Amino acid sequence: MKFLLPALILSAPAIFAQERIEDFRGKNRLLFFSEIDEPTLSKLAAEKEDLSERDMKVFVLSGAGDKAHPTNEKLAKAFRERLAPPEGEPTAYLIGKDGRTTLKWKLADFTFAKLYAAIDAMPMRRREMGEGG
Repeated sequence: MKFLLPALILSAPAIFAQERIEDFRGKNRLLFFSEIDEPTLSKLAAEKEDLSERDMKVFVLSGAGDKAHPTNEKLAKAFRERLAPPEGEPTAYLIGKDGRTTLKWKLADFTFAKLYAAIDAMPMRRREMGEGG
């Protein structure tokens, strides 16, 4: 298999059991990719520690040879209905621990540095960093 999903995406069986975006509220920030390309998918594996530190769960619906689909059908449907990703325009979305869709980027404009800067500026994250995590 040429493209493997990072362990970050596939390692937690509990993710597969979640059927609603709300199931993550208060526990995790969600990074959702409507589509993903090979370079971004490759970078995901290198970002595992930083994503984990920020309580992130990552979801990918398609891309990189269509090898990426870590959500069950109900959760995938919930993402599509809520976020309405534009067809043919790969997009990354950040959903905060409060359950609100906080930010979105066209995949071409997305960087992990932008993601971390946005998260680290949030009041909840600032409290987490002040509390040691």
